[in-house]
Amino acid sequence: MAKPTQAHLERTIDKNDPVEVRQQILSQMQYYMGAKLVEVRVNPQKVIYRWSIENQDNKQICTLSAFWGESQRKLLSGEEPLTGKELVSCAGANASGGLEQAAKLCGFGSDLEGFKAQLQATAEKFDIPPESFKQLLA
Repeated sequence: MAKPTQAHLERTIDKNDPVEVRQQILSQMQYYMGAKLVEVRVNPQKVIYRWSIENQDNKQICTLSAFWGESQRKLLSGEEPLTGKELVSCAGANASGGLEQAAKLCGFGSDLEGFKAQLQATAEKFDIPPESFKQLLA
């Protein structure tokens, strides 16, 4: 049986909770993910972490994913870029890291122009205002 090379942790957060409470939940997720990786003998400092956030009414579904080994190699290579809602969710959640980081985490490797074009087309398809991704599409 093949060893796993990725892990995912999901939490639902109420958008009406104070910012401090929401930040604490996200911090706890990072801690729990690191502890779980140590438990399965994966160095948490040598994995790539990717956030995704899906909005549903007054809730947000936050997912923290960790990639190592073959999954990390595929993510960084640009072989399997995200599309559709997964792309929008990942790009929005990782925009604070900048264009290069968001493109890499969304599976586009170093193809920044391809990432920007696909993100813009996907945002248009889902009627998401371009201002939502102004840091990435500038």
